[in-house]
Amino acid sequence: MRRRPMKFLSVAVALAALPFLALAQAPAEPPKPPLYSIYGTLDANLHYTTATGATTPTEDVAGRTSVSFDSSNIGIRGTLKVDDYIGATYQCETAASGDGIAGAVLCNRNSRIGLTGNWGTLWYGNWDTPFKAAAYGTKADDPFNKTDVYGFQSIMGSPGFNYRSGAWASTNDPRITGFDIRAQNSVGYWSPKFYGVSLKLQYSVNEFMTPNATRDPWLAGAVLNWDYGPFSILAAYETHHDGYALVAINGAPNTSAQHSTDWAWRAGAGYQFDFTGGNATLSAMADQLTLEQKDATAVGAATKYVRLAWQVALKLRFGDHELRARYSTADDGKLTGVAAPGVLATVDATDFGASMLALGYAYWIAPSLNVYLHYAQITNKPNAQYTFTIGGSPAVAGGTPAGADPMAIGLGTRYTF
Repeated sequence: MRRRPMKFLSVAVALAALPFLALAQAPAEPPKPPLYSIYGTLDANLHYTTATGATTPTEDVAGRTSVSFDSSNIGIRGTLKVDDYIGATYQCETAASGDGIAGAVLCNRNSRIGLTGNWGTLWYGNWDTPFKAAAYGTKADDPFNKTDVYGFQSIMGSPGFNYRSGAWASTNDPRITGFDIRAQNSVGYWSPKFYGVSLKLQYSVNEFMTPNATRDPWLAGAVLNWDYGPFSILAAYETHHDGYALVAINGAPNTSAQHSTDWAWRAGAGYQFDFTGGNATLSAMADQLTLEQKDATAVGAATKYVRLAWQVALKLRFGDHELRARYSTADDGKLTGVAAPGVLATVDATDFGASMLALGYAYWIAPSLNVYLHYAQITNKPNAQYTFTIGGSPAVAGGTPAGADPMAIGLGTRYTF
């Protein structure tokens, strides 16, 4: 009889412990994503640029040096997960002008807020278009990080004519001639990956259409990516309604009194070969731009300009060393214009093509830190004005005389966090 209280006590303790035992054996919940994290890229280089060989020799641009922080940024982003089906995501990214040349405005780079779940992400904001971002993080990406005077945008996505990479502006007359851009006033959808396939859609709304719709600017774009193991394939398309590229290029004969429709496609592929101690990534890309204002009627007005460009690139990594190389070329294109009142003529645009060679070496001090030496040379035909679309001295980049050949060489440091 004396043992019974001890027996009851043992049973009570065991019953009380059952919930804790069940809790200990239950699978742990996956960690929730952080509500915020700070990230950034600081990329600075000292480079020398010049442009010589102009069709008119007196227009050659003397060499000069620059300290550039192009594409450097700092931002905050995070995700709130409610369950597998719904949550929130946001990002606020700001340019980091470490050289003190240009002031930074809060959230002036890729910034958004949206809803996310296992169905994808729907967002509003200001973001690189799918056409521009098509190769990001893939085996077809630019070995030179699409950064500064060495990036592939000097040929790819550019029609020449001293085009500088920029943004689809919130205005009723944006006059944007190229396709390597960020789009303000955007709504976008990014799908999840399904067997390596993903889709990105983006539409920049026509908030700044004139009251009578004589100018109705909007942008739409999409990219389809397939990334599987060492392979990457991409296909992108973008259209600009009332972007007035030919007005920007051709001046007075073309005006924003008539609607315009400019569009482009891009396709690319890459493959990574692994070997003992390193890897090699080989990629290729092509794009075609069509700039059109078919209702232009003034004599001398351009109604359509089409140009094709392509490139091949190689990145070779062995240990902490990396070699980079890329060759790009754009053809002369075909031009349709008003030869006489009511008369259109299509001709080959003579000597409007260009090529670009970029070579580089990087040493990886740490996985997030490298120093590099880069060289880039654009070779323009006599009438062409392809230029460094990002970075560089404004006397060269965006101010290249016809036929001149911009060159850049620089030593830099890139750190990501």
